[in-house]
Amino acid sequence: MKLAREMEQRLERLVDGATAAVFRGKMHPVDMADRLIRQADFVVTEGDAGPEIPNRWVLGINPSDLPVEIDPEELDRELTHTVTKFAADRGWRTNGPVVVEVVSDAAVPRGLTDCSGVSEPGPIEPWSQLVAASPPIVVEISDNRSVLGRALESDVVVSVPELSRRQAIIIRADQAVTITDLSSANGTHVNGELIGTDPFPLVPGDTVTMGDIDFIFRPL
Repeated sequence: MKLAREMEQRLERLVDGATAAVFRGKMHPVDMADRLIRQADFVVTEGDAGPEIPNRWVLGINPSDLPVEIDPEELDRELTHTVTKFAADRGWRTNGPVVVEVVSDAAVPRGLTDCSGVSEPGPIEPWSQLVAASPPIVVEISDNRSVLGRALESDVVVSVPELSRRQAIIIRADQAVTITDLSSANGTHVNGELIGTDPFPLVPGDTVTMGDIDFIFRPL
């Protein structure tokens, strides 16, 4: 509920309180966001690391439903922020940066939208790090569900022989972070405690031990 209200407030700021005048017969940004979120929820698939959604979205809207008073670029930015935050709250993997584009499409009936998404993998801004002092290693966590391991195809590659190819997974969801061991050969520890295959809470400053290396978890 808190996240939903935060998104509404950000989108409502686009109209500066002129809702009644500007949006009579038009489509409100909150309605656009709702359409995007419902479509994302509908197309969630189960990937190797858990639930994931497309990261590039196009929202087609009839020209008569688009308020000309709103800056299209700012609208795209706010809707992108909305989908990004919602994916993080749900713990959905995106595989690339979320991008939302609203397009004017006369073929879309008034009052409706044409919403579609595709996956285009690419670099994502990191939201946290694992930092080791000895040896000096800094690895960045970018996706909402990130697999750590020795394998080159891991989201976070830690080139340490003692690590398994798939060591653990860090998940950001419900405004919290957890880490889960992926049945690794030598195990994963948090603050000295051996964790298992159930999600284990991770908070800033926690020590994550993999192999014989201690990493400090640090949100960005």
